[in-house]
Amino acid sequence: MFRKKYWLIIFVLFLFSCSTSQFGWKREPEPVEKEKNVFKEDFDPLSLNDDDIVILPESPTSQKVVAKRPVHEKPAVGEEKSGQEMIKGYRIQLLATRDEAQARETKRDAIFKFQEHVYLIFEAPLYKLRVGDCQTKKEAEALRKKAREKGFRDAWIVPSKVYRRVEGESP
Repeated sequence: MFRKKYWLIIFVLFLFSCSTSQFGWKREPEPVEKEKNVFKEDFDPLSLNDDDIVILPESPTSQKVVAKRPVHEKPAVGEEKSGQEMIKGYRIQLLATRDEAQARETKRDAIFKFQEHVYLIFEAPLYKLRVGDCQTKKEAEALRKKAREKGFRDAWIVPSKVYRRVEGESP
């Protein structure tokens, strides 16, 4: 009988000692200090230059859909072409960069070198500088060759929506 009590006490002590050890126990993770300034207080959403949404009333007489130029895609040379129809065509991309200053400097250079319209387009995260409104691949090839001769060695053709040329208008 003494032995049974002795073994029972040893067994209880063994269980108690196992339960108090950290073997098999998981510590709670230490709290991670959160950043205090998650939000940028000086952020101005007006500086994003987003396009404004303009909803035009439907005209019952007009069935033709005319694509309007986005605000960020303004021609640098010549008059505005607002209201002209856009079709599938090609433009010559002169530059794709993340540096806005470089894109604007190259745009100024391109305006003086080309008679065609020059477009600076921002598609996050890149600023893309494109030139021309070529309706055929042949026109685009000629303009790309011209761009390379004028110092834009990396110029390439990109499919794009372009403005339809009116008969008698020079490319």
